[in-house]
Amino acid sequence: MAVDVVYLEDDKSSDTMKMVVIGIIVGIVLGGAIGYMYASASGGAGKGALPQDEVAAKTLDFVNTNLLQPGATAKIESITEKSGVLHFNFTINSASGLVNAPAYVTKDGSLFFLQPPINMSKPLPSPVTPPATEHPNTASGKINMTALIDDDPAAGDPNAKVIVVEFSDFQCPFCAKALQTVKDIKKAYGNQILFVYRDFPLHSIHPLAGKAAEAAQCANEQGRFWEYHDMLFEKQSDWATGGAAKFNEYARNLSLESGDFVDCLDSGKYTAEVEADRQAGIAIGVTGTPTFVINGQKVSGAVPEDILKDIIDSELAKTS
Repeated sequence: MAVDVVYLEDDKSSDTMKMVVIGIIVGIVLGGAIGYMYASASGGAGKGALPQDEVAAKTLDFVNTNLLQPGATAKIESITEKSGVLHFNFTINSASGLVNAPAYVTKDGSLFFLQPPINMSKPLPSPVTPPATEHPNTASGKINMTALIDDDPAAGDPNAKVIVVEFSDFQCPFCAKALQTVKDIKKAYGNQILFVYRDFPLHSIHPLAGKAAEAAQCANEQGRFWEYHDMLFEKQSDWATGGAAKFNEYARNLSLESGDFVDCLDSGKYTAEVEADRQAGIAIGVTGTPTFVINGQKVSGAVPEDILKDIIDSELAKTS
């Protein structure tokens, strides 16, 4: 059975997350993968039960190897059996602190769930529907691209008929995963499109994302935004652990005027600009990163490059 994984990070609190069939993993340290299920290569559920210590070792290795962000580690606090399924309680230790996270594993060690399996013999809980809200930018049902464009860094033709806006977070691992896609799209389409970068730092889970965004704006003052943008993503694990001092080091690596860069970053002159970008994203319903908006069509997650190209090609065809 094929399983789709949406590579998107969001900072919604757990009490507002929607329940899905397989489950939603807590984005704070487990990387933002939504609706994730693991089936071992040797088969699915239905094999004989394994010794619990063997299942525990296999599960812990899977979590630490595949689900955690760099530097985070998981520890099993307890294992109990519920309705024929093993209930694991993990403690996740990361730079953001300690987080408790539950998970469920079949007794044969082949299936991993991020929410309790649904008991089909009992009624489902009534879903909680949030009150409807209307975003000013989407009142007509489609995103107004003209209103979405600010004085943000951009590549391509300002008068292009096809506009691509990316809302991104420099500390988001899935945004780093999308870096090559962004490079390829800018190269493939050139002046056929306008590609705009806007900041959407997820402050609650990425404490340095806001300052990284400000650093990129300071690099933009010296005409080197895209080079600095690429370096931040390529060295993400370096500065995520090394701290904001790395931002000045990267400026020197790119031969930026160091004094001007430091003064710019220390002044906080772009704090409001970064927040304005984030609010613009919220206004059109952006909840996670990366999110792309292509001529009013919103695409969330580090999706395959072909998906974005298909939409761009379709929009270009309308203009010819």
